[in-house]
Amino acid sequence: MYNQARQHTPALRSHVRDLVKHYASEMADSEVLSILENGLKNEEEAKHLGHFIWKMIDQMAEDKENSKVVLGGINNTSMLPDVSYEMDIFMAESGYSKVWEEISDNA
Repeated sequence: MYNQARQHTPALRSHVRDLVKHYASEMADSEVLSILENGLKNEEEAKHLGHFIWKMIDQMAEDKENSKVVLGGINNTSMLPDVSYEMDIFMAESGYSKVWEEISDNA
């Protein structure tokens, strides 16, 4: 019964998904783009996505410093709590919350 209830593919909400997709495209990270389209398939993908999110956060800070417009704004740091929240949910629903916690603790 439990497996039947979880047949949907977890996904990030649109504004966070748009941000992650933008940076994955900009950083030419086809694996993250694939994860966004198909969901997480294994622990290695979960680790890759987790590390990517922290690289993305660093790039967001650099873009802010350089006054670079991203998705219509120069300062997207107000989205960081949403990114964290969405990643918590996405990783938990995908079965990889421990992976995300470990990566975040060491970031």
